This record gives sequence, structure tokens and C-alpha cells, in this order.
Amino acid sequence: MNHQVPRMAGRKLVNYQCMSATTLRALNLLVLLTLAACGSATIPSPPTTPSTTEHQQPRGIDQSFRWITTPEFDPLSSEGTFVRAYVESYELARDGIGTGWGYPGFADASPPDIDMMLKLDQLGLSFTSTRYYRMLSRQSDSISTRITLCRYGESSIRQEDGWEHGAWPPQPVLIAFDTGGSPPPEGERGRFRAPTTDVFGDWKVTEFDLLADDIAGQPTLSQQCDDNLTGLPTLPAEPYPRAEPVPPLPPSPGWPGVGL
Repeated sequence: MNHQVPRMAGRKLVNYQCMSATTLRALNLLVLLTLAACGSATIPSPPTTPSTTEHQQPRGIDQSFRWITTPEFDPLSSEGTFVRAYVESYELARDGIGTGWGYPGFADASPPDIDMMLKLDQLGLSFTSTRYYRMLSRQSDSISTRITLCRYGESSIRQEDGWEHGAWPPQPVLIAFDTGGSPPPEGERGRFRAPTTDVFGDWKVTEFDLLADDIAGQPTLSQQCDDNLTGLPTLPAEPYPRAEPVPPLPPSPGWPGVGL
């Protein structure tokens, strides 16, 4: 199927996409290109089990995560460590279709139905990606916290005739968790893309949704995410097809020690 990709020079990361909102929900979020409206993607071979000695990403996938600091959210706080570690783990485990692709302790910090959640959210694509997260809202009491995040990103997706690069619309993500017991560590930062030890503490996720529901009588969560693009880059125009994918940016704040 022939199509022309809109150019995006001088436009914010989230302002380019040929996916419709319906397709986004049908895919249960990500990624850049619709398989039907924007061309067919190459589906990678099923991923193998990750190494037990070094954290790896699923085969055919190369991605990093960058977290935007706001007055309400400090990525280096205990809360920030937990949210970063869980969201990043879920992204990797979803792409690899197994909790073993998450960070150490991910399965124990997850709801009982985590395996089914990952199967429902799987994509089966080969891609490189830089993903950005920023807090939209937060509710908490003495024992639990409920956070809605804005998820932005750019990806290079492998197509039959090369790599197509662009950004997808903002997506709201919900994470709710109990905060009893020992908290996660603070100050986790570094040049690596994954921690090497369990950084979840005793906290447990009770609800997670990569496409959070809207609230009646309020602007859609996606629109709220789109209203504030502070901290997001402006992408240059990218030719299509590309011979090589655009590599992901370094993680921010990243993780210390030996990692991905």
C-alpha cells in the first residue's frame, strides 16, 4: 500500500502521527504507525527468555525512557523510583510478552493478573524508540497513590521497504499502588537503561492501564497531555523510507551501576 508520510520539521514531538484514535485503542496504545492505514510492519520472531545475569531488551527492540521533572513529580524520589521502574518494566515486559523482561522485582510488585495484562497489550513489532513520561495528576492518602501520566514518544518502525520514523499522539497512563512497608530507594540515576537490583521496595501496584479512561465532564486526558509539551523536543523532518532506524536518546535520569 503506497502512502506519503507527513513531514514534521519544526513541529513538536506529539504533533505528528497518521494513526487515528480508534487505531490507538485497538492496538491498546503505542506505537507509531498503523498497520492498516500506514503500511504493514515486519513482525519479529518470538523473543527468547532474557539472560539471568544481565538485563536485556527483547529482540528487535531498542528503546530508552526519559522522565520529565515537574513540581509535583521528582523522578529521583522514592515515588519516582517506583513509578519509573514499574512503567519501564511494563513496557519491556509487554514487548517481550513476559515478566522476565521487566526489572528485578517487577513480577512481585505487579497485580496477580500481570501475565494476562501483558498478553492483551502485546504488539509484535520491531522498533527503536525514545519514550517520554510526565505526570498529569496525582491522588494519595496514607497507604496508596494514584497517578495519571502523559506518555509521549518517537519511534522508528521497520516496514517492508525500510524504516519509518515519527511520533505518536500523547497517551494517558494510569498507575495506582499501595505504599506500605519499606519504600523504594531515592536518588537512582546514572547512564544505564536498567537497574541491576530490586528497586521496588515493598510497594505493590494495584492497577495499571497504558490507556487510561477519560473523566466525564472534563477535557479528555489525551487533550490535557497535549496542552503542555514542556520538556519535549521538536523533531526534524525524517525521510521515508530510511535505511537505518533513528537510535534512541540516552535515558534520563537513567539508572546507576552496570546495566543495559
